Amino acid sequence: MFGYPREFELFNDVIDKKIEKGGLKHLGSGGYGDVLLYTSKETDVVIKRVKSGQGCKNLKEFKIHELLSKDGNKHIIQLFDVLKTQKFLFFYLEFAAGGDLEQMIKAKGTLSSTIAKEYFTQMIDGIQFMHGLGIVHRDLKPANLFLTSDGILKIGDFGFATKFRDDEGENMLVTLCGTAKYWAPEVETSKKLVDGPPLDIWPCGIILIEMLTGRRPWEAATLKNMENWISKEEDKNLPWNNIEDDVMSLLRKILVVDPTKRATIDDIQEDKWLSGNKNIENGGTAQPKKDRKRKLQAVVPITEDNGRKRQRVPKKKFSCLE
Repeated sequence: MFGYPREFELFNDVIDKKIEKGGLKHLGSGGYGDVLLYTSKETDVVIKRVKSGQGCKNLKEFKIHELLSKDGNKHIIQLFDVLKTQKFLFFYLEFAAGGDLEQMIKAKGTLSSTIAKEYFTQMIDGIQFMHGLGIVHRDLKPANLFLTSDGILKIGDFGFATKFRDDEGENMLVTLCGTAKYWAPEVETSKKLVDGPPLDIWPCGIILIEMLTGRRPWEAATLKNMENWISKEEDKNLPWNNIEDDVMSLLRKILVVDPTKRATIDDIQEDKWLSGNKNIENGGTAQPKKDRKRKLQAVVPITEDNGRKRQRVPKKKFSCLE
């Protein structure tokens, strides 16, 4: 891996398993492969290892990540480089020290309306960036939404992501996939191909309910499970019963069974509940930037492990798979 600071020469040793164990922490394993955290005095980097034998799928993930990282967006986990060996692909990714949103919800139970709105807004900004590049995630859920130590939300894990726009700028239908608890109802009712962007809009509503109530409204978006939502029945046991009216109004635009009538990114950003949140990250009047950062840091506390000063890894030319 040419062009990196000297300490990044150790990445070659990761592959040969020569690096000291103290520099690596195992974060998880699954059908996708293994995820490690490499820690040094100045830099923390996530190393995702996947089998190169899976070839096409993992190469596709690299191409998606490459496209997202070339322009860059602070609400997208950045890809720094990819190294290919005979057996594996190694993705070197930005590390978010605050964990993921799923962990936060489990730890806190519920989030305040202010914090939920902030994270929701950042998630929508990240999705807008993806969709602007013709990319649909297809597996948005709290476990794939990562948090920095200062409260910035970043969308990650692009294993199911795909392009929904061709080189001529024409939209293409995409295949269905994702996690049952968050996928849109067209996954259950449609055939193999559907419009891409609405697939990412639907889980935003589920995630918002989960942030505010600590519960998902249903385990899968079947018409039977959604009966109370569709009928707008009031029941004190329903997870959305105590959500404020402005939020419910937005949710009713997002969680629409017909994808052609579902809210778009523009609809969501112009919604009454979010409109007062515009420009907060740039110091707008809706909430002073210092107060916002203080509130977010109260949710994602800076510890000795995650508060250490880090060096931002420079983006490099993506040439290793060419």
